[in-house]
Amino acid sequence: MKEHRDTLGIDAEPEHFDETIAATMKMLQEKTIDTELQTDSITNDTAYFSLAITNKAGHKFPSGYPSRRATVEFVVLTETNDTLFQSGVMDDTYEVYGNNYPFEPHHNYISSQEQVQIYETVNADLEDGFTTVLEYASYSFKDNRIPPSGFKTTHEVYDTTLILGAALEDSDFNKFNGFEGSGKDVVHYHIPIAGYEGNVKVEATVYYQSLPPRWLAPMLEEDTPEINFFKNMYEEADQSPVVMSEDVLEDVYVNGLTK
Repeated sequence: MKEHRDTLGIDAEPEHFDETIAATMKMLQEKTIDTELQTDSITNDTAYFSLAITNKAGHKFPSGYPSRRATVEFVVLTETNDTLFQSGVMDDTYEVYGNNYPFEPHHNYISSQEQVQIYETVNADLEDGFTTVLEYASYSFKDNRIPPSGFKTTHEVYDTTLILGAALEDSDFNKFNGFEGSGKDVVHYHIPIAGYEGNVKVEATVYYQSLPPRWLAPMLEEDTPEINFFKNMYEEADQSPVVMSEDVLEDVYVNGLTK
């Protein structure tokens, strides 16, 4: 919007956009989530790590318009900077490798590079098909957005804020010691290490996207003056996701050569 003020007939000055952008980034990166990455245990063939994501907002995260999503990139590097394991890495269009169609299920445990944790709402139409059109949405396949602290499924208005999909069966999703209301999710990573001995570096990054490629694709397949007008502006824009949180574990020793 800032770059196309004249085309869109917007009166706000560039500095007004800059102020709003800076405030939004501050909220996303400092006031929305806390994360904690830790080593749980290491055996001869597997290294176990966990990433706890705590929602600091007073509503589900991500919130608002259902195109918004958060993804977790988890990478384990060897001493020579080779990739031992990766999950949630994006391609050059900022879509996530391993993201199943029509949606990726919620995960409590991730042990394959084909699995990725994506927090999102996924809507279905009356014919049980995936849709990004709000007027067509009849129900949701998935809603694993992280609830706020104190959120309980027994609340009288829970039917308007449902948790949907595999997150319902996740013992760490908004739960601590079996009790609801933690306002966090813990993702457990089981990393195969057989055949490698030495230190590893573990990196966990949480990204936020307001308009990911899969959400926009159905609209851009259409050919109308209005859509083409938007498409030209969109393709000129910086579409890279926002880094919300980065956690690193340095020099974690593993020995996958021992039998």
